[in-house]
Amino acid sequence: MSVLDSVRAIRERSLFHPQNKRLAMYIGVGLVGVAINQAITVGLPRFGVPVVVAGLLARIVSTLSNYAMNDSLTWRGRGAAGFGQWCWRGVKYVATRLVGIAIGTGGLVFFHQVLAIPVFWANPLSIALGFAWGFGASEKWVWASEDSSLSFEKIKRMLSPSGEGKRE
Repeated sequence: MSVLDSVRAIRERSLFHPQNKRLAMYIGVGLVGVAINQAITVGLPRFGVPVVVAGLLARIVSTLSNYAMNDSLTWRGRGAAGFGQWCWRGVKYVATRLVGIAIGTGGLVFFHQVLAIPVFWANPLSIALGFAWGFGASEKWVWASEDSSLSFEKIKRMLSPSGEGKRE
């Protein structure tokens, strides 16, 4: 292995690699989402809202805010331009997060009600359950390249009445 190969290998494992930069940005956006989620999950029960309902609402609000931040920061430039494309990425993002919301809500119930961990600690533990799933789904599907994912344009072609959108 040459010195140049060693430098390339180190660079690929470093923060300078594009995927590692996206992971760092994803973590940063996620921390903002955790703060939003935590404020709602811990705050609403003080007004009589059940913990599970507060946790579910918090996940919905933080998911939508995380999508907007991830689209404009983490994967900026990875998606096609236009409002329709932005909405389609949002649909894919929310679809991937429905699994994460179910995992997180189930985790919250398990940690808080079964293990009796206080909500303040149970909520971040439940959020952590879906972290790897969320990044992988975003990287491989939501912001994937046009030719490697089910894009908005592919859907429009498949549904077009002219018949030109048949599967290739």
